[in-house]
Amino acid sequence: MKTMGRVTICACVALAGLVASYPAVLRAQDAAKDAMVTFAFDLHEGMKRSTLTQQQKEQVRNDLRTLKEAHQSGDRRSAMRAMMNFHQILDSGAFQPQDQQRIKQDLQNLREARQQSGGGGGGMGMGGMR
Repeated sequence: MKTMGRVTICACVALAGLVASYPAVLRAQDAAKDAMVTFAFDLHEGMKRSTLTQQQKEQVRNDLRTLKEAHQSGDRRSAMRAMMNFHQILDSGAFQPQDQQRIKQDLQNLREARQQSGGGGGGMGMGGMR
């Protein structure tokens, strides 16, 4: 009888901890979604002022699509590849300096938000190698 009471108490404590942490998980997921939206918006605006070729613009669109899909599916490898491509294009000199800085900061924010929401870790997760 005492064992059953202890098991019940432990189960209640574990359930209470799970319920208490649930809002934090939702906030982290919302932060990751917000970071993705901000990144996509700033990237789009930066592309308007850039000197990207049509081929580079198509690559950016494909990488953005890949990144969104990877964030939804948890495909870390595809996300890392897309992030590395974004860094290469950002470092190509085609973006205005202020846009380049803003987008790089967005990439960092996206990486941090994704790590907080449980997607990726150790610096090698969704954010790539930078």
